Amino acid sequence: MASRTCPLCFVKLPRASVLARSDELICPSCHSALELSRTSRVTAALLGLLVAYLAAQLTVSTFHGTAWFVGVVAAVLGYGLGSALFLFSFSDLVVRPKPSASFPQIHG
Repeated sequence: MASRTCPLCFVKLPRASVLARSDELICPSCHSALELSRTSRVTAALLGLLVAYLAAQLTVSTFHGTAWFVGVVAAVLGYGLGSALFLFSFSDLVVRPKPSASFPQIHG
């Protein structure tokens, strides 16, 4: 995977802008509309789920059921941190497709 580069002009975008504005990225050089690739999104979600599972299992085995909500909190924080760290390190950008002007289900 490329690391935060515009696919048209190959300018690197800052990591913070990729995390903060992943749906509304604009290339500072060529001003094209960008978004995270599907591969980056799916891999980040998968890694986040894996980290969430590991965090929940670790806290449940550590606290032995005295506070069940600690496992839930650990899972939520693990998912957020795992997916964000992956996107922070290995995000791949693609050009955002332009929406169609007409509705495809209306023929006339």
